[in-house]
Amino acid sequence: MRLSDDERDRLVLHSAFGLILVSQWMAGRSDIEPEIRSRLRTHLEALEGILVNTGHDWIRQEIEQTQAKLQA
Repeated sequence: MRLSDDERDRLVLHSAFGLILVSQWMAGRSDIEPEIRSRLRTHLEALEGILVNTGHDWIRQEIEQTQAKLQA
């Protein structure tokens, strides 16, 4: 199956936002291993950079808040 550029971009965005939601859920839990929390923060940092550079800067604050909760 081959996706058009638009379909691929939408898939990537939805996947990124899905990871952000899962990260927010995990950030509120106390039973998540520190290594997993650290790796999620790293992935969120990468996503933030890409999303902000492609015009989705409206999500920056939400990502940063999630990263801070994961670090706690």
